[in-house]
Amino acid sequence: MKKVLLPIALLASTIGAAQAQTPANSIGIKAGYGITSLTGNTSSGYTSKSHSAYQAGLMADVYFGEVISFHPEALYTKQYFDATDLVNLSRDVDYINVPLLARYHADGLFFEAGPEVNFALSGKDEGGADIKSRDVTPVTLDYVVGLGYQLPVGLSLGVRYDGGISHTYKDAAANNLGTGNLRSSTFWFNLGYAFGGTGR
Repeated sequence: MKKVLLPIALLASTIGAAQAQTPANSIGIKAGYGITSLTGNTSSGYTSKSHSAYQAGLMADVYFGEVISFHPEALYTKQYFDATDLVNLSRDVDYINVPLLARYHADGLFFEAGPEVNFALSGKDEGGADIKSRDVTPVTLDYVVGLGYQLPVGLSLGVRYDGGISHTYKDAAANNLGTGNLRSSTFWFNLGYAFGGTGR
């Protein structure tokens, strides 16, 4: 009987130790400041100029072990895509961004990477006219890589690069914005807070 009970006890203690090492899942809020531009060329001679961008929303961490978590976010984002020479081709676009990232945690440090799906909410030209349906690709795909540091109290600081995979503008836009391969390129500086701390 002891020969049977001993392996069971060892297995139970191993499972319990593994569960004890897994941090608690968390939900939080975040805000970010970005420097955004467009990469690529078009037949119109469009040259992109860097501009500020802003985002804020919700985030979460769902742990699959001591150091790996699934990190989804839902962010409201304002991006200003400015042209250097052809000011009439500058565009202001609002999105709901949904990053679906994997995070690797090393003490307080974290490294993150994964895809991001972006849903365009509105698009305006420099005169304030609505150009969303004419010019803006309604759903785009990006890739995200980043790193940061998270304190046990839940506060985190991070930097990430968000690069476009899909074209920002439609391929057949009437003003030549879509005749090339313009994609978004943004560096983000983020501040986040996980409610209840990180559980680490």
